[in-house]
Amino acid sequence: MDHFRKSQLPEPSAQPTRRKVLKFSAGGVLAAAVAGTAGPASAQQPAPGNVRRRLDSAMSGIESAYGLTVGVAAGRLGKPPAYAYRGGDTFPMCSLFKTLAVARLLRDHAYDDGFWQRRIVFRKDQIVENSIICAADQDRNMSVEELADAALRFSDNTAGNLLLGLMGGPQGIGAYAQTLGALSTRLDRWEPELNEALPGDVRDTSTPSDIHRLYESLLLGNALDTLGQARLRGWMLRNATSGERLGAVVPPGAEFADKTGAGDYGVVNDAGVVWPDDGPPLTLAVMTRTDRPDAVNNNAAVARVGQLIFGELL
Repeated sequence: MDHFRKSQLPEPSAQPTRRKVLKFSAGGVLAAAVAGTAGPASAQQPAPGNVRRRLDSAMSGIESAYGLTVGVAAGRLGKPPAYAYRGGDTFPMCSLFKTLAVARLLRDHAYDDGFWQRRIVFRKDQIVENSIICAADQDRNMSVEELADAALRFSDNTAGNLLLGLMGGPQGIGAYAQTLGALSTRLDRWEPELNEALPGDVRDTSTPSDIHRLYESLLLGNALDTLGQARLRGWMLRNATSGERLGAVVPPGAEFADKTGAGDYGVVNDAGVVWPDDGPPLTLAVMTRTDRPDAVNNNAAVARVGQLIFGELL
């Protein structure tokens, strides 16, 4: 889920444009991040060594400044990640799973209009926290297409659960991820329990490298047919929840399709593909976590990571 109980989601019209760039001063946390000590480098990184060193130092500085653990994987289609930091480490997945749930349904039903117009009736007691679209539907009767829109664009948790039900439950996410070569991704529970994010708990987790692989395959690769990929891109290009995360630092003129996630213990995630106006697309996955139950969800840390990655790799 995305923790709107801590920071309520504005109306879509209030969200920053997908091309808006967040301005940072030369001082403050960004400067502290760049001045940090070197962190763990990832294997198979083709980015120049000086770029890796600068980014490793910056990621370590962000971890120190914000008191959290950062995981990153970024790269272009058909190549190893250009950069990864803790890319193989495990992080709570939270609402990033919703992209996989919709993609799995698109894989099987992209051309079946009847499936997407099928009405799903749900009870009042099935509505869980952070479900602004489903909770507002007084008839409690939505099409699969409407549920996909709610889950991807507004991170609606009830919609996520109903979509999981159509694919046989949470375990279907891990099985689908494995078919795409992501072997460290699993979903075990439903919303909102999957966002518990207990340190060391392997349930409902993935890695930045897995998320990078999955989102790249789905949005740029051949994991979906042409119509399925177009539908997924269409929803994610209009995501309304990343205006304070990666969506805030997308370079001018670029387009961005992404999905966010957040949970307990300060977990904040954002992953997607950016299409710059003067080069090939870049897939980026950013995942964060802490060991503190009282930690707040820190969107600014994810935005700073994105600004640094875009600055070096775009």
